[in-house]
Amino acid sequence: MTTGLTVTINGQPEPLDECGWLQRRPCGCIVSAVIAVVECADDSGWVLATADQAHRHLNPTKRDRDKAAKAGLTTELITMRHYRDHIGAKWECEQHPRPAV
Repeated sequence: MTTGLTVTINGQPEPLDECGWLQRRPCGCIVSAVIAVVECADDSGWVLATADQAHRHLNPTKRDRDKAAKAGLTTELITMRHYRDHIGAKWECEQHPRPAV
């Protein structure tokens, strides 16, 4: 599914199809992520074009949304290129580094 939708991230136009949403704690740790545009053969895919749509997708019930609000979670749009180049498996913030193995 190509939506043809364009978003602006850091002053640059980006195709929504190449973006995703992160949900972060106030410290910066990532708690969840979702690709903005997903196509499925059975039409169960989605297009998450706004922070509110992503927030509701990641927190489907009112109870979940209230819990996220109480925790101070924020929803952030990023390019998948940024995710691959700068985040990958590093979901923890500098305050909460993953222990060395």
